[in-house]
Amino acid sequence: MRYNSSGYYEEKISLLGLGSESFQLDEKSLYEKEKCAEIFKTAFEKGITFFFSPFSPDEITKKCFGENLSRKNRGDYCICGGISLDDVTFPNNLPDYFEKQLSALKTGFFDYYVIDGILEKSDLLLKNNHIFQNLWELKSLGKIKHLGLSIPDSKNDYRAVLDEYPWDFVLMKINFYSWDYLGADEIYHAVRKKNIPFIASDPYFGGMILNPPREVFDIFQEGDPLYSMREWALRWFFNKKGLLCIISDPETAEELSETADIVSESKTLNSSKKHYVKLAARELHQKNCGSCSE
Repeated sequence: MRYNSSGYYEEKISLLGLGSESFQLDEKSLYEKEKCAEIFKTAFEKGITFFFSPFSPDEITKKCFGENLSRKNRGDYCICGGISLDDVTFPNNLPDYFEKQLSALKTGFFDYYVIDGILEKSDLLLKNNHIFQNLWELKSLGKIKHLGLSIPDSKNDYRAVLDEYPWDFVLMKINFYSWDYLGADEIYHAVRKKNIPFIASDPYFGGMILNPPREVFDIFQEGDPLYSMREWALRWFFNKKGLLCIISDPETAEELSETADIVSESKTLNSSKKHYVKLAARELHQKNCGSCSE
């Protein structure tokens, strides 16, 4: 595994992080718990040190994280969590929400913590309920090491919130499609201008990049038939400055293993391959626009 060498923070962060969106857990789901344990085992074997816990108040998944991470020394991994403003009633239950998350995870503190849903609610909610200040206080107490902002897209006015507070990092939904067609390039350059590192989520555009329309797949085949769709998607990130980590949400241990092997190599896309990525993104956009108009 390759590790972040950006020099922003002292933690040893694997360039690939394990997320949980594909985990389907309930109290009686022994099979899924065993499946998750196998995914974590593979993550440890592949040298992954960054783990992304869900924003939702889903204690079962958080307990799954906590149980599996307890097999490692606390200094050997980073845990990233967050709070969705959709799940919190202000101004009273923010501390309780936070403590329940930590209690379920049993990690003692968050290395990285993200505020999600600010842009949809507007920065007035952030100010009127002293959300940033409350979380900054938790940071001063050592319960959060790095506090970040989630920017899902460029539709909302994120710049005011980005400029208003001293964010340690930004969580971005970014991939080669959103770069040209959903404003991810604009967000990236705004974040880079402030010299704030970023964590990348949704590298496969909701799975569409892994299973594209035939016309898109054919473009990539012409570009290099030996590259898998996963390789095209991940290697696109490798020359992005300020990148801390790419979050993957694997459904199986085998999928995580394949992804980790790709990220472990430093092979980037040359100019010819970048050209094919542009062509494929444009074709995918045309397909999406065609579907919307039907």
